[in-house]
Amino acid sequence: MKTSLSVVGFALLTGCATTHIPTPAPQPVVAVAPEPVVTPEPAPVPIVAAPFAPSTADTAAWTHARTLLDFNARANFGGGRLTTGFAPDPWSFPLTAGGGRNPVNVADLNMRDSVSGEQCGRSFVTRRPDFHFHFTAGTTFPLLRFYVVAGNNSDATLVISEPSGQWRCNDDHHHEGWGNALMPTIDFAHPPAGRYDIWVGTYDASSHNPAVLHVTELDANHP
Repeated sequence: MKTSLSVVGFALLTGCATTHIPTPAPQPVVAVAPEPVVTPEPAPVPIVAAPFAPSTADTAAWTHARTLLDFNARANFGGGRLTTGFAPDPWSFPLTAGGGRNPVNVADLNMRDSVSGEQCGRSFVTRRPDFHFHFTAGTTFPLLRFYVVAGNNSDATLVISEPSGQWRCNDDHHHEGWGNALMPTIDFAHPPAGRYDIWVGTYDASSHNPAVLHVTELDANHP
């Protein structure tokens, strides 16, 4: 009996033994890289050219020009009056381009254009203006444009004395898509009222070249 009980006890003890479940190994923690922050590039800032600021020398040159180009003299081809909104547009007037017998070369006057600041180059004109007119300004049209179309394959030039006493000058218009590149154009933005004196010359000192001066307030009109 002792032997049987011992065996039974051993069996009971064996049956009641606790089974140990192994603990799973911890999983490695994978670090997630943060999303890169993309900073948008700033939009380029357009470079705006500063307006031309005339110097004392420029003012002196403009004043001196009025002693050689007699703006008060009777115009070679007359004068008139224009009021903003004029019709037809362009308003056109036939004249002759060139400096005549005793031309003045505008390049010798050491002037600069009052808007662009560019040096006024070769331009042989007469001492008297070819045309002058009084302009009555308004607010509907922000543009007043002068341009010349010349014959004889001549290279026309354009010089204008403004109501303010400053001067504008141009030889070639430099606009892609326009007509004859040798034709001059001068634009006035928000043009002032007053008298405009106009000289139509030539680059090569030739004279008696038939030409037409055009005045417009419409940007679609040009050489």
